[in-house]
Amino acid sequence: MNISVIHKTIIAIVLVLSVIVHPLTAQTTIKGKRIYYIDNYTEYLAKQYFDNNLSDLDPIEGIWINDGITYSIEKDYNGHSRNPNRYRGVVIDVVGNNAWERGDIQFFLEKGASQGLFNGTYYAFIAEWSRGQRDYNIKPIKTIGILRSFASLVHQCPEFDDYGSVTGTRNDNFTKIYPVETIANSQNSIAEKSTEWSGTGFALKSGYIVTNFHVIDGAKSIIIKGVSGDFNKSYKASLIGTDKNNDLALLKIDDSAFCGFGNIPYAVSSTMSEVGEDIFVLGYPLTSTMGDEIKLTTGIISSKTGFQGDVALYQISAPIQPGNSGGPLFDRKGNLIGIVNAKHKDAENVGYAIKTSYLKNLIESSTSTSILPNNNQVVGQPLTEKVKKLKNYVFMITCSK
Repeated sequence: MNISVIHKTIIAIVLVLSVIVHPLTAQTTIKGKRIYYIDNYTEYLAKQYFDNNLSDLDPIEGIWINDGITYSIEKDYNGHSRNPNRYRGVVIDVVGNNAWERGDIQFFLEKGASQGLFNGTYYAFIAEWSRGQRDYNIKPIKTIGILRSFASLVHQCPEFDDYGSVTGTRNDNFTKIYPVETIANSQNSIAEKSTEWSGTGFALKSGYIVTNFHVIDGAKSIIIKGVSGDFNKSYKASLIGTDKNNDLALLKIDDSAFCGFGNIPYAVSSTMSEVGEDIFVLGYPLTSTMGDEIKLTTGIISSKTGFQGDVALYQISAPIQPGNSGGPLFDRKGNLIGIVNAKHKDAENVGYAIKTSYLKNLIESSTSTSILPNNNQVVGQPLTEKVKKLKNYVFMITCSK
């Protein structure tokens, strides 16, 4: 059977609720077998769903690649709501001569008894012989999905020969390419976020603070510690503005006991940093095991683009860990050039930081007040002296549900 001449009756509904896209699964019959598909589904629509639901995504959700096919693995949609226990693998791109087409749902996965284990139904083209002629029909087969890490999924499927007989089991290895793993979920991507967590932020003028969106996402309480180096005092902060796409959040201390930051000793750079430039990072990583003292790491700008060529990010070699999220990235002169937000799980000493131009865009859309510090008071000082002055303006942010 020539798959390219298969005739599909299109029955697909795309519901848009606010800005969240909910494509409805449709179905048709091919030689007596059922196949599921979504009409006009694209990578853009898949990314829109992931971007608008970052805080609610399960670790398995995202865009994955395997053997020339790109999939969107996402919670299944029944026409009214997303199913929290069932996922669909939608083909969103195909390379080469392949029987599958964009929009086809190649498999479904349902949560198993253990975290990271899934029971699957995979729709495969199975050979059948009739009167000496071989034909391929779509049949559902049972599979097992194993989520090994945030970016690694193994699909265990039966292996068939040219006569449609099972000859063994094969492992299909999927690699996630979107969304990029944030530092917040890199320690244990399968576990749910606890009721209390922490990250890093740093000072702007007039009591404003910058951090990552994923640091404060889902928080009902935001507490700032370490203002002027004093961890005995804590201040409540409120959320002023967010940029979910670029993982930025703007906070402001909302506490009558707060007396201001004083003169902030760094300036926000307005120029692009170059590859090979020396940089350093300050933050509060892994506080449960490494303590509350601020940590310094150093490195260079490795690339002027981030994960998969993202122009909003720098790639840096300075080691970063969970808790560094939202921390400042400084150049060798002590100018602020970025905001740390992610690390590459499968590569050593590969991290990412958001460029300050995107911070400026968020500030302009959130407040009319001029809050960017512009007086670098640490130029020419050795790194040890820079850290002594700058650390009083880098804070631990503690969040809770």
